[in-house]
Amino acid sequence: MSSEARGTPTPGRILAALRSQDVPRLFRYFGGLLLVGGGGMFLLERGTNPQFRSLEDGVWWALVTLTTVGYGDKVPMTHGGRLLASVVAVLGIGLLGIVTGKIAGALVERRIKEGKGLTDARNLKGHLVILGHKADLGLLLKDLLQAHPGLTAGRLVLVNQAGEMANDSVRAEFPGVVYIHGDIIDPAMLARASLTAAAKVLVLADEGEGRSDQERDARTVMAVLNIKSYAPEAYTYAEVLDRKHVEHLRLARCDEIILSREYGRFMLVNAAVSSGISEVLHDLLQTGGAGTRMSTRAVPESLVGRPVSELAARLKGEGVLLIGLLENTGQPLAVKREALRAAQKTENVATLLDNLRAVKGMVPNKPVLNPPDTYPVPAHAMAIVIGGGASSPNRAPEGGRR
Repeated sequence: MSSEARGTPTPGRILAALRSQDVPRLFRYFGGLLLVGGGGMFLLERGTNPQFRSLEDGVWWALVTLTTVGYGDKVPMTHGGRLLASVVAVLGIGLLGIVTGKIAGALVERRIKEGKGLTDARNLKGHLVILGHKADLGLLLKDLLQAHPGLTAGRLVLVNQAGEMANDSVRAEFPGVVYIHGDIIDPAMLARASLTAAAKVLVLADEGEGRSDQERDARTVMAVLNIKSYAPEAYTYAEVLDRKHVEHLRLARCDEIILSREYGRFMLVNAAVSSGISEVLHDLLQTGGAGTRMSTRAVPESLVGRPVSELAARLKGEGVLLIGLLENTGQPLAVKREALRAAQKTENVATLLDNLRAVKGMVPNKPVLNPPDTYPVPAHAMAIVIGGGASSPNRAPEGGRR
């Protein structure tokens, strides 16, 4: 586990904190005093004191004196040497105290800033940014880390206005999480969260400040618009409460839309109609059910363009059940650009027009469930599977970082 995931400050963060307290300049003063004091002592004691035969002896004495260690292995004998020793000793005590205090102050200031959400994530790359706050945010992060073993707490960035108290429990439970206090629709917060280097962005239906459902969904749409304006290739998931905002999110080029309340209603309806279906859905979706969990897998390049029956046979040999394909995964703009180039590779005008219409009608992350055996596996598709333990890396979010 990385130092960030354990909550240990990284060297970059420590250096930044020390620079803010002007500690490097104090170390330069210390080095200068070390050379001047050591050289001066060597010149004053040379020829009189056998303990100072070289400049190295003088520098060693100055280091021991400045750090207040005082081994007593080298002692000045001349009046000038003793006077210089008095000055170096006093300066050493003062300078060492200042340096120690500055270092402690820098680390304490860093901790205070982290608690208040005043830091940033500019040194992170390939991280997950979560915009917004929920009462069960801790459970969400726990399930998220459990579902993605390769994801660590040090690669999670939270941006919300819930405040220090609301985020303290999350940061205590998941050391290393970066908390940024700010409005999710403020473009400046996106820069602090290092959105252009993020692998994924999740926009929650923010529960902060007692807003109505309408306000929460409107802010989600505004946040996605800002994300796509600031980092157009950032793979973005957004949670909304009302379906009427789905079209707005699609126009904002949101990669995936999560209708959380609608999904809950679907489960209730299906449970009422089909006995036991709620338990089935629970086992398929639970993050800890690796053996039965429904997930997506990357399709081997050798099977692209081949009948889906061959993909099903390959996965069955691995103990995995194929239930469908998820088409047009990845960064939508990149997928459409590639499809457009392929569509233009024809001299037949009628065929060209048909191809262009097909490209225009492409739907990102389109599920095709239970396709016929002869159905060809398209490019940029992923296999929707059940079972087989942990799934292979999901290509969709990675496609957003080209």
